[in-house]
Amino acid sequence: MTTQQPHKTNWSVIGMLVAWVITLGSFIWNIAVKDASYSTRLNAIETELSDLDNRLDTAESFRMEIRTDLAEIKNDLIWIRRELQQERK
Repeated sequence: MTTQQPHKTNWSVIGMLVAWVITLGSFIWNIAVKDASYSTRLNAIETELSDLDNRLDTAESFRMEIRTDLAEIKNDLIWIRRELQQERK
């Protein structure tokens, strides 16, 4: 003769489980936010690096043009000097 006793709800156990679920959820949320923040920062750095690389290429091209122009000016000055020396002879 067993009698069934009414099942008691243990509110402290339920409260503790809810607290653990909220704690785990907050940890997961913080990790996801940190990952998203790092991803955003990395994307910004990659974009900036790409822009700097393009600017460096442009600067290198400009530097080569200046070197070419200076070489042409030097050749012109050498030619003028030779012409002036020939006129003096």
